[in-house]
Amino acid sequence: MNRWEHVRQYQQADAYVFMALPNQKFNAVKGGFNNSFNNRDDLQSWLNIYPEYYKGNVGIDLSKSNLVVVDIDKHEQNGMASILSWFKTHQIAPDTLQDTYVEQTPTGGLHAFYLIPSGQDKPKHVINVIKGVDVLSNTAVMTAPSVMKDGEYRQITPFDQIQEAPEWVYQLANYQGSTNTPSNQKTTRYSNKDRWLMVKNGFETGQRNDQAMSLAGYLFALDVEPQSIYDILQITNARSSEPLPSHELDSVYMSARKREERKRMRINSYGRD
Repeated sequence: MNRWEHVRQYQQADAYVFMALPNQKFNAVKGGFNNSFNNRDDLQSWLNIYPEYYKGNVGIDLSKSNLVVVDIDKHEQNGMASILSWFKTHQIAPDTLQDTYVEQTPTGGLHAFYLIPSGQDKPKHVINVIKGVDVLSNTAVMTAPSVMKDGEYRQITPFDQIQEAPEWVYQLANYQGSTNTPSNQKTTRYSNKDRWLMVKNGFETGQRNDQAMSLAGYLFALDVEPQSIYDILQITNARSSEPLPSHELDSVYMSARKREERKRMRINSYGRD
């Protein structure tokens, strides 16, 4: 499989792909790894301007993508021993990592990739949550078929095996045994029950934008008619003790709607190939 087939797979999963310099992990153009695109036309347009990246390495901008990666170090620390011990303590099957898309890094570590459904919040971004294990949701990660001086990134399981993030990934990110300070990534994850309670009781002060985006994304994923989604958001906002200003609610709605439209356009585009 060549690099562009890999890129196609990632973008089909709504991942924002960036190009790094050959044998490197970084994009040296202003903006760095945020020069990332979730469709092939925009990426090609960028490469036309910066052709030196055409034969470079491939990475994913997790800060934009609906993906989270569990990064297990096997080079400087024995992250595999740590996570197997954590699995045992939390009564999680030790082979659970094989149930999603996994890559091996050049130094022998593992990257387990998980999808975040539309409207659902990401796990926290935490470095060394347990010894040798990171939960990555707000940074960049290199992917196959990138090549470094130590070796290459390679697929361990097929990409089409990628799964939605299971509950244990959120539990790991929130693990209180860690003494590390997480990033400012939001930590709240809303269940379907939580979302319908929002509709009943309104948005909570301090979480209004996050809850409105979560509710809107959930309703778009259910294929609810757009005008009805907007009406539900307005009703929910009106029931809040401190409603969002109209322009902020409109901004949340349009952001969720555009994301859903881009997703459907990509699905239709790939379906015609």
